Amino acid sequence: MNDTVKMFLISLITAVLVQVLLGPQIQRMQQQQQGVPVATAPVQVQPAPAQPAPQAPIQPAPQAEAAIPAPEFVGTTIKDARKIAVSQSIIIIQDGDRETPDKTPGEILEQNPPAGTMLTSTREIRVVVARAREAKVPNLIGKPIGEAKATLQGLGVEFTEQQKDSSKTPGTVLSQKPAAGVKVQPGTSVELTIAALPLIEVPAVTGKYLNKAKTILKDSGLDAGDIKRVEHEEHGENYVLKQDPAAGAKVPFGTTITLTVVAPN
Repeated sequence: MNDTVKMFLISLITAVLVQVLLGPQIQRMQQQQQGVPVATAPVQVQPAPAQPAPQAPIQPAPQAEAAIPAPEFVGTTIKDARKIAVSQSIIIIQDGDRETPDKTPGEILEQNPPAGTMLTSTREIRVVVARAREAKVPNLIGKPIGEAKATLQGLGVEFTEQQKDSSKTPGTVLSQKPAAGVKVQPGTSVELTIAALPLIEVPAVTGKYLNKAKTILKDSGLDAGDIKRVEHEEHGENYVLKQDPAAGAKVPFGTTITLTVVAPN
């Protein structure tokens, strides 16, 4: 075999080996140059770590109220007992009432639980009170208002009062409603009309002289107050130029009337 044939065989073998060994790589490079997508090994994406679920804030456990002994309410009125109970977060529940002639209406007769029992989470005390009694309205006409009020208060009866001008002694009961002898339910109010001093109409003293004006005011049940003096060219000394309150005004007995008079020349 000559040298030419040997060289040909060597070249052929080399070409085959290059094609076998480097063929795929050369093909891939050619595809990239021509813009043909090249299959690549898939990229493994690592999943994100799971986030822990948010936890609700821990609520502190409610503090249990300290136990306290039940106060003694028997013998007190339910109104007063409730004032005491509020300060200790105790609730008083009225379970009923009972006719008890020798007890004050509203006075607590029984309580449950009794005094001294330890009250824990439920601070409730149930009570039975004395029932208010019907009262017969006494005759109060002609009595002083102080005596009339004391009588009604002793019966547990409420009252209102209004004044009326009268010649009777001030503070005397002139009339009442309901009338004497009528039985009233608890909570009923008796209306009293009380005598009051009548209002006085201020007389006209302007244009009179001071001494005469004072006499007129005194006879009317009024007083002359401080005297204001001013100079005046037309009228003589002590001539009354002005009065306050003015003539015709209605004022209580003993009201002071201020006079303005002419000063000495």
